[in-house]
Amino acid sequence: MANRGFIFSLDAFVAFTLTMITISLLIFTIGTPKPYYYSLEQAHQLAHDTLTVLAASSDNATQGTYLERVLSGSGSDVNEIMFKVAGGKENNFTNGSRAFYRPIIPKGYGYMLERYQFSLDKWKMLYDSGDGGDSDTVKGCAYGSDRCGKHFTKLQASATTFGSIYIVSPAPGESPYCYLSCYGYSEPGKTVTPCNVTPCAAPKSNFIVGNNSIAIVRLTVYT
Repeated sequence: MANRGFIFSLDAFVAFTLTMITISLLIFTIGTPKPYYYSLEQAHQLAHDTLTVLAASSDNATQGTYLERVLSGSGSDVNEIMFKVAGGKENNFTNGSRAFYRPIIPKGYGYMLERYQFSLDKWKMLYDSGDGGDSDTVKGCAYGSDRCGKHFTKLQASATTFGSIYIVSPAPGESPYCYLSCYGYSEPGKTVTPCNVTPCAAPKSNFIVGNNSIAIVRLTVYT
């Protein structure tokens, strides 16, 4: 009986060891990052950084941020901004100067900019660095993009932000208030009795509030 008990104990120990080895291998396999994990993280970071620059930067403060100009601009203007900020040409010179713009997204990646349409409950592509999208999409290929012909094949990651544009721009107007002291005003040869002045009319502001539109914008980087 003692020998038989020893064999049963040994079998149980071997089975337990094999079970623990199997569980450890499963945990190691599940916990190991996939080969493309870091590429996805990099693509997301590129999209986030590009959107941040578009939303917070401009080369002409009177025209608004890059993102405001993209949302309200024409094809050539949109493409120039995306080339300058995101990328599209290796050497991006402007107005014959030697001002060099170093784009954020490397040449190996393609990207597209989309705006959410609340009325249709779907995304509308505004810009694609290649030739994707419909007839209304601004395509980088039409302007000599070095991403021409590049499409999503392996992975893609995106970042989203809010943008706003004025459909009707606000106007400060003029002050509706006037100032008359108790002594009024005087002209050469003419005296005004203190406090005997014409009061101002009721103030009426001519300030134009404007009309603002909120947009949800998504930038997707793909390879």
